[in-house]
Amino acid sequence: MLQITLREDHKSIPLHRQIADQIRFQIEHGEVGRDTRLPSSRDLARQLGVARGTVVYAYEELCAAGLCESRVGCGTVVTHVNGLKKRYESPRGFETTRNKLYRAPDEPVNLDPRELSFLPSIADTSHLPITALRGSFDRVLRYPSHLKSFAESAGDPMLRRLICENILSERGIEAHPNEVLVVPGTQYGAVLIALTLAHSHRRLHFGVPGYLDIARNFARFGFELCEHAVDADGIVLSATDLRGDDVVYLMPEHHFPQCVTLTEPRRAEIRSAMLRNNLLVIEDDYDSEYYYDRQPQPALKASDCSDAVIYLGTFSKTLFNSLRLGYVVAEQSLIREMATLHWSLSRGTSTILQRWVAELLAEGTITRHINRMRTVYRRKRDRIVKLLHDGFPDWNFNAPPGGLQFFLDLGSPSNARKVMKICQEKRLRIAHPSNYVMDAESEQQFLVLGFGSVPLSQIESCLSELKRALES
Repeated sequence: MLQITLREDHKSIPLHRQIADQIRFQIEHGEVGRDTRLPSSRDLARQLGVARGTVVYAYEELCAAGLCESRVGCGTVVTHVNGLKKRYESPRGFETTRNKLYRAPDEPVNLDPRELSFLPSIADTSHLPITALRGSFDRVLRYPSHLKSFAESAGDPMLRRLICENILSERGIEAHPNEVLVVPGTQYGAVLIALTLAHSHRRLHFGVPGYLDIARNFARFGFELCEHAVDADGIVLSATDLRGDDVVYLMPEHHFPQCVTLTEPRRAEIRSAMLRNNLLVIEDDYDSEYYYDRQPQPALKASDCSDAVIYLGTFSKTLFNSLRLGYVVAEQSLIREMATLHWSLSRGTSTILQRWVAELLAEGTITRHINRMRTVYRRKRDRIVKLLHDGFPDWNFNAPPGGLQFFLDLGSPSNARKVMKICQEKRLRIAHPSNYVMDAESEQQFLVLGFGSVPLSQIESCLSELKRALES
């Protein structure tokens, strides 16, 4: 029995592609076996409430992909043999504690296209200014001669200049383009930092619960990991915990996933440690553009007199996550060293992508889009606050002052397990709490609800379903 869920808002994937993708997933994962006869196009169209031609088009795609074939008198039949031949066997003892540390619990492998994603920090693409995006890309292609060679290893000069003038200035940061490195995503930028610092620094400090993929990558390059609690004032970090060969990873404006802001007394203590211990700080400013109740505080980098702060920024939250374009801001010699490494590893960042984003910055498209989305996300946040207060009074949470997720304390690990189970049954993809703690086996009583990419109407219906399921 096929299980198909269609998303029919005007910005969704075409219906025939949704049908084909979901049937493909069920075939490849053994839910629909070989020689199974699919429903007739007429019956499936009636069941889904779509035109028959839409189903016919989907079946034709499946046949063209070799998953099915159309047989006279039998209709469309599955011909695909489930299962891939296993060519690689993990060595004995591979599942060590260290290897488990490297594994991201929510790595996107074999994603079910029937799921509705409530993962955090995913941008909403339904409001993208498509006409402006297309116009900027057309202008880049109008003069293709500049695409025949690689960009500078540190990044396109125009884009680096515009990052300094249009973005960093908004965060109180004065920087020269030579202090900026454009990278294919801040995760990649953090890898370059880890590789560059590995010969001079030994320990990485970070907050838990938190965004741990960067910590896992530092561990890959030999860093000792030192985790610290996070409370309402941000990371709990004492100067006595720090020494000269340490690196501290911070998200001062919105610590992920709790969305708490590092208070001024704790910022001051970290600044003192930077001056006293020759400490390095990585400041991940991943979504400070999205603030709802107040202006964000200036970045730590804005008051960095000793070049001890390495600043990370991204375009993925302001445009769309699959853009994979970010930047690192640091003192010039460190940028030069990382740019050389970046060139050796990957010959720099995509030239056409950088030119396109530079065009968008120059003409103000990105600024206008951020202002619009700030309003969209704030309205969505306010509505979810009311839904949660009314429908789930036993859950503890604070309305996030910014960002794209709620941090929900459900009171006990059993409550969290129950909600996760219901979400799994209803194909609602929620990030597992083990993403945010180092001990993936430990049970947590919190959940993280991302709201950026899900339409408000679907959020309302899903929370209503969840409430009914918990009551029953």
